[in-house]
Amino acid sequence: MLRPGGVVLAAAISRFASTIDGLAKEAIADPEFERMVVGDLATGRHINPDPAAHPEWFTTAYFHRPGELADEIRGAGLALEALVAVEGVGVFVREPDRWLDDPVLRVRLMDAIERVESEPELIGSSPHILAVARVGVGG
Repeated sequence: MLRPGGVVLAAAISRFASTIDGLAKEAIADPEFERMVVGDLATGRHINPDPAAHPEWFTTAYFHRPGELADEIRGAGLALEALVAVEGVGVFVREPDRWLDDPVLRVRLMDAIERVESEPELIGSSPHILAVARVGVGG
């Protein structure tokens, strides 16, 4: 149990994670994976049809739309403070070590990420979403 004002961090898998991962790893070329992705998008229920044959296709899970996670947080009586993309625009940097090692580029990268990490139209494009909330104060 958290005290009033306590911070809650809740992570969720994006409804679009299997599409993103499937494209990145080219698994979406497999018709069976493609059918699974279509189901994920329609229902949010990710069900690997044969985990023994395809452990890389993940396990059974629920994939959220960003608004669903926000609604669940509020429905639990928590005050939502932020909803952010975990993997965001930084994934497009071709040489992340070079950017992170250079103090000027690191600041520019972090600024770019911060500018869009909570942009509602982009949150779902991250495979993972993080909700930051607080337990209500008072009663």
